[in-house]
Amino acid sequence: MNSATETAVGEVFEEMPQEKRARTDAGDEDPPWSSWAGLQPDALGVVLSFLPCLADRARVRSVCRQWRAAARGRGVAPPLPLLVLPRFRFAGLTPGGVLAPARRAWMPPELDADNAYCVGSSDAWLMGAAGPAGGECFLVHAFSHEVRRLPPFGTSDCSLRKAVLSASPESGPNSIVAAFIIRRSKPELALWRSGMKSWRVCRHALLAGHVDIAFYQGKLYMLWRFMPCLFSFELGEDERGVTVSHMKDFMIEKLLPSTLGLYHELSCNMVEWSGRLLLIIRYYGGYQPRSRVKVKVFAVDLSTYPVGLAEIRSFGSDCIFLGSGGGKTFPAGQHGGVEA
Repeated sequence: MNSATETAVGEVFEEMPQEKRARTDAGDEDPPWSSWAGLQPDALGVVLSFLPCLADRARVRSVCRQWRAAARGRGVAPPLPLLVLPRFRFAGLTPGGVLAPARRAWMPPELDADNAYCVGSSDAWLMGAAGPAGGECFLVHAFSHEVRRLPPFGTSDCSLRKAVLSASPESGPNSIVAAFIIRRSKPELALWRSGMKSWRVCRHALLAGHVDIAFYQGKLYMLWRFMPCLFSFELGEDERGVTVSHMKDFMIEKLLPSTLGLYHELSCNMVEWSGRLLLIIRYYGGYQPRSRVKVKVFAVDLSTYPVGLAEIRSFGSDCIFLGSGGGKTFPAGQHGGVEA
């Protein structure tokens, strides 16, 4: 976004310095001057309903342990999303529907922050790549600043395009990282989990140059971006770590209605919504470049053969974000004045 402003590398979202601030509840008990700790959680919940921005919620959580627990309690609407923009910049949404000024995320000092970019996320964990060719891979927590390094891909002619995590990195070996890379102009799927010394690379003729990948119900799914072709990967284990044990083509392109015409193009994405895997197809055409003609959304039923496709015409009070890093859903209806 051209209108977004950017601070120096040594700053993070909402002007917090790169070094971590000392919490007021660093000891076993709250300090005696923290009279705010006595505020009842119900009253604090009312206050939080008027503070939907993520930066304000972060300030509330930093007051004391009681406030942090109340901010995460039941009945408290989640904060408005924090968008990760190119070059590891954050921008928070405001109740008015506009983006707050973007600021550079905290980066480990030893990394090439000017060439770092985000390729995926899991909750507050962001996966990034740094260096001219994305040779350095790492996971960084957006708020605690914890960094976990991943093995490099080993070659300078490798470009990391996208990555997804099966679970939070805090779950240890249960978290699998799947990365889509381009090496020597050829697409590859790379897999890694905690304990592996290197990436496990899968090469297949069905790996296209532009894909969307996502974990859903324990399996890894891949969708071609410019043609609705859906594939699944069953993951297994061997002496070298996690590997692909089976690949399946669902051939959903034969179940979908025909495209709009010979001179139109489409873009496909996947996202999980209300426990279902959605296929989102945006059709483009017309005289203007990338002029959107219409959008179709289908819920994919993977329990039948052939798979079932049910068109979705409304998300209710929810909203969906689509970007180069994938898709996310958000319960907009929990916030007054926020449109679905």
